[in-house]
Amino acid sequence: MKRKNVLMAFSCACVMAVSVAPAAVMADETEAVETEAAAESETDADVIVEEDTEDVTEAETEAVRPTYTALDYVVLGEYKGLTVQVDSVEVTDEDVLAEAEELISYSDAVEWLTEGTVQEGDTVDITYVGTLDGVEFDGGSGDYELEIGSGTFIDGFEEGLIGVEAGETVDLNLTFPEDYYYDELAGQDVVFTVTVNSIMSVPELSDEVVETATDGEYTDVDSYLEYIRSYLEEDADDTWLYNVQEALYTALAAGSEITEYPQDLVDYCVDDAVAYYELIAGYYSMEYTDFIEAYFGSEEEFMELLEDAVKESLQQELLLIAVAETEEMEISDEEYQECLEEYAEYYGCETPEEMEEYYSKEDLTRYFLMDKVYEFLQENAVIEVISEGETETETETEA
Repeated sequence: MKRKNVLMAFSCACVMAVSVAPAAVMADETEAVETEAAAESETDADVIVEEDTEDVTEAETEAVRPTYTALDYVVLGEYKGLTVQVDSVEVTDEDVLAEAEELISYSDAVEWLTEGTVQEGDTVDITYVGTLDGVEFDGGSGDYELEIGSGTFIDGFEEGLIGVEAGETVDLNLTFPEDYYYDELAGQDVVFTVTVNSIMSVPELSDEVVETATDGEYTDVDSYLEYIRSYLEEDADDTWLYNVQEALYTALAAGSEITEYPQDLVDYCVDDAVAYYELIAGYYSMEYTDFIEAYFGSEEEFMELLEDAVKESLQQELLLIAVAETEEMEISDEEYQECLEEYAEYYGCETPEEMEEYYSKEDLTRYFLMDKVYEFLQENAVIEVISEGETETETETEA
């Protein structure tokens, strides 16, 4: 049974509908910070109480996720025989070659040229120094491998390097956006002195290039391309399944109604998300209240925004569990173990038990049950496959 698509989408600790994504001076470092914080929050965010007692100096009390009956809150529409249209997902020869070139561009097979002119799409090794009123400002200097046209730097920076010769140094007179995150730079005129040290050159595919790029794991072009095609097709299968599930959920939601939300569950998820943002604030060396005011306005406004985001994130769970209750679906011990092993392998856990260290059995059972509902919906649906370039649909009945 192919699962893999639902699990990580339902952790309340990762309600990212309320997004934090400040711009860094050059490249955005927020994603790395949030990824590290999210990984830690999966195990830490549920700890809500620490108290001293006579026998225990420190105790961690984990909040218990409230249980509920979904049909108390959901009026289900038709969920059998849904008809949905989904674009086909195909892997072409061009896709395989493009992926091979991309992989090689990150390998030791690339050459860094000290001759030539920077063009759109080139990757260049640069050294830059940013000054404001002649004084170097924090975060505005460094060395970087920059893809021209990626939008990594502020407007005008990358465009200003097009046509520059390798080894040449240029001054870029630029202006930070008025709404820039760092107030001291917002709307300011600055100068970036940039030296183009070298320009990346990706060699054409050859047996020698493949061997160098893969450290000898592959020694010829054909076997390397075959390897790339195999995992691209596996990714395409996963994408296809995700698209089918998304289309089925959209159809299910369109014909159903959530009359209200279990408030104790909403409160639990809000508390969980608050703990996450407290963790994020700590990574920015900020107090939680100051962090919220800096990014979202008042704390009251943030809590309203957060509750709306939590409810939106719970919609899918409520609807799928309502179907499970109607069909009297459950996850047997055998199914649980099968799903656990499959997910553990997919997400890179060394053992199934390692996954259970991060997610409770109750949470995992709920995730697996929702996947089972998706399988049920798909088995009872008509999937119309829309192939690229075709005007008519090719109908595939899943039975």
